[in-house]
Amino acid sequence: MKFTRLAFVALTAGAMLISASLPAAAADSGKFLADRHMARGVQCVSCHGTASPQPGAAVKTESCNACHQSLDAVAKRTQKVDPNPHYNHLVGLDCVECHKGHRQSVNMCAGCHNIHYNVP
Repeated sequence: MKFTRLAFVALTAGAMLISASLPAAAADSGKFLADRHMARGVQCVSCHGTASPQPGAAVKTESCNACHQSLDAVAKRTQKVDPNPHYNHLVGLDCVECHKGHRQSVNMCAGCHNIHYNVP
């Protein structure tokens, strides 16, 4: 019994360490939106409002709009995508509901619809 508990604790700790290192490894490979922004010279302060944001710091849609103008402007740029994810029935959705800066982005449409997007 004691060995089983010790083995469980050791395996759990190992899994936590591995999963904690995955976001950093993925960020190094340029998979996330923040990496794409950095590659284009966009600094942390542009999205987070500070040069040294706390981990998990939220990004407001207004920050996105500073460069991308508005949801309507983005919808025009993605008009050839069918159906257009930026012209939809969901009103008031923040950009960060789909677009995640430092982790894998989410296809919110797929929660209800059989629609597949490559969300940056």
